[in-house]
Amino acid sequence: MKKEISRKFCVAPMMGYTTPYARKLYRILSNNSFLFSEMIATKSLIYSKSRENIIDNDFNNPVALQVGGSEIEDLAKASKIAIDYNYDEINLNVGCPSKAVQKGSFGACLMRDKILVRNCMEALQNDRIEATLKCRLGLGKELNYEFFEEFIDEISKTGIKFIYVHARNAILSGITPQGNRTIPPLNYDFVKKIKNQYPKITFILNGGINNLDKAESLLNEFDGVMVGRLIKNNPFILKEVDKKIFKEKSLLIDESIINNYFEYIKPKLDFESIFRLLSPLLNIFFSVPHNKIYKSKINDYMKDRKINLIEELLIKFISEKKLS
Repeated sequence: MKKEISRKFCVAPMMGYTTPYARKLYRILSNNSFLFSEMIATKSLIYSKSRENIIDNDFNNPVALQVGGSEIEDLAKASKIAIDYNYDEINLNVGCPSKAVQKGSFGACLMRDKILVRNCMEALQNDRIEATLKCRLGLGKELNYEFFEEFIDEISKTGIKFIYVHARNAILSGITPQGNRTIPPLNYDFVKKIKNQYPKITFILNGGINNLDKAESLLNEFDGVMVGRLIKNNPFILKEVDKKIFKEKSLLIDESIINNYFEYIKPKLDFESIFRLLSPLLNIFFSVPHNKIYKSKINDYMKDRKINLIEELLIKFISEKKLS
């Protein structure tokens, strides 16, 4: 049976970042944020020998598994795998514009074929897990509400209940995936309009939300918000989410929180790269002014796999920066 879950505040799927290790840290910091895996190609999900390390869900619920693919049989298998790993939701990526993703016939290029996307969504659906979609407003440089509305109308025929909209177009050639997060203009009005046209669908707004005050304000107009880079750059912002968005007590960041995360990742050093284990935390060190000392120490400790010294450095860092 599907659970009733709040999607007021979602942490976006980010390739290379929202790994099982990042999600563990995010869950330690926020009880209520709805988490996403990074996008995983259905072929990798089904056949990879390292699948356990890719999609492990260590009771980080509520959490969604995002997949990329367009082969109906593979998507049906992916949905069953998501259930086996105790995910609350399986989400189809129809928003990523990268060339590699286009070559695999998934991501934003699928918006060209709304019938195929509808068939993909139907393949994901079953009684035990929520099947959802993440898309863009459209394709190319010019915004076209009619195109967007016709796409959503077709998908709505599946009975879908949740759609996450990155409120920009995707430009499939001529700019990088990074450029696709900033260059196509945002248009929140398209999402407002579609929300009113399809009141039975919950639309979650993604794009351009760069602080929690803005997220809180947007919740006055939208069903939910999804943020990515804000959390990637400093996951400790999540400690304020439960207070600001869900009106619960703010978490105190202290030594026990850091110890909790490091106790989780230390046993995984035998089979996982230290960089992948620590990547959820590295931007905190690397984004501060005069960070050469931190960078140098971290790089030396990582090279020598001195994880205990990194843990001590992080505790010292958050104390000095008063992140608690």
